[in-house]
Amino acid sequence: MPAHAQQLYDRSVDEVRRGQVRQALGTLLDTLAADPAHRPACEAAGRICRMLGSAPDAALFEELAARPGDPQTLFQLGYRLADQGRPDVACRLLERSLAGLPADTAVRRELAFARLQSRDFSGCLRALVPLEDNPELSETERLDVLLVQAEAALLSGRREPCAEYLGRAEEGLPEDDQRERLDALHAQLGRAAHWPDLRSAGLREWHFIQHAGVLLKTAGGWFEDTSRGGRFGVLQLRGDMLAFLLQRLAQLFESFGQAHAAVVPASPLAAPLAHALALRLGADVAPDLDAAAGRGTLLVAAAAGELAPHATRLARHASDLRVFSVNLDWEHDAPVCPEVAGVLAQRVFLPWEPRFATAGDGQALREVSPDAREPEAIGRELRELMDRLPWDDGGQARAEFEGFYRPLRGELVLGNEHVHPARRRFTALSPWWPEPAGGGAHADGADEPESPA
Repeated sequence: MPAHAQQLYDRSVDEVRRGQVRQALGTLLDTLAADPAHRPACEAAGRICRMLGSAPDAALFEELAARPGDPQTLFQLGYRLADQGRPDVACRLLERSLAGLPADTAVRRELAFARLQSRDFSGCLRALVPLEDNPELSETERLDVLLVQAEAALLSGRREPCAEYLGRAEEGLPEDDQRERLDALHAQLGRAAHWPDLRSAGLREWHFIQHAGVLLKTAGGWFEDTSRGGRFGVLQLRGDMLAFLLQRLAQLFESFGQAHAAVVPASPLAAPLAHALALRLGADVAPDLDAAAGRGTLLVAAAAGELAPHATRLARHASDLRVFSVNLDWEHDAPVCPEVAGVLAQRVFLPWEPRFATAGDGQALREVSPDAREPEAIGRELRELMDRLPWDDGGQARAEFEGFYRPLRGELVLGNEHVHPARRRFTALSPWWPEPAGGGAHADGADEPESPA
């Protein structure tokens, strides 16, 4: 029995005596991560789960305490713990389970998932090597293996293997959820190409690569009929609809006590948005990020692609800088994703944006003249439209949108190093973790996957 495991177990006993029951359960799980064969820890965890009213968990711990080496029990408890956010413990249990069931594909796949969640990307790839050409897997299972391999390769900075796995996955017939994962991985790989060396990327770069931002609002109703899974084609936003998005963004910041002293437009097209938000937030409009340096700043874009010139400035998380985009394009890769996005659409037209339309005969195209007013004037109009919106439901503008996603404070700024869901919105398996204490983005480095022992 490792001495460290016994020390953790003794600490859990003291925590129980002090009435810190939930904390003691966490310490017992740490004990099992250090020594997965620690029977007293299993017995104590079972008793605590009974006290907390979690009979299914208690039964699994009790069964493992009664049969410490049973591969099926090890698998069931490992599966449960991986799903509950303790992949470190799950890995140890699943490794023991696989030793007893070396041909079991379910155990091997769950072990790979737990290693992915634990940031052991090379270990994840090693676990899946025997399944690459396994004839016992269904087409759906084989695609799932390829997608996990692609994600592990991407997260360890191996672009070429990632692209190869995705190419092989394209040869299959993905189901809807697999198609979504495949699309997301393609997008992540495209964004990753903007960084010369992913191993040098810090925490915030990986947010930009992996995460498509917190959606303030997903559009619904006022769009061409090209929607797919919450993603939309061309949106033409009326002034009141745009004012509604800006109003909700301001309310979101106020809800979490996040103030801004300056608002910076990412492009000339975004200038009216910046002026409207500055009026609403009581901030100044700064011409660029340099002019706003040292102040709480909101960088505003009409579309996420406009953030590309600012990518190097946004690479490291800064608590006084937040990024908003009216439109997050789900089709084209962007080197930077906003922290808050208004709508997830292929294209958004703003009321003052130049565009083309068909003439009366439906043949010739003509250019529709844009609003020639100064950005300040358009911004004042948007601010007035905000004031006219009913505070409780947004009126007709609110009716043009579906639901309002209000994130937790820890989710609002994606550079947050401590709080974020383990499984995120756009990728089924992407793990989340704080930046390692020793620095660097990934403890795994860029080692090539080894052959299984």
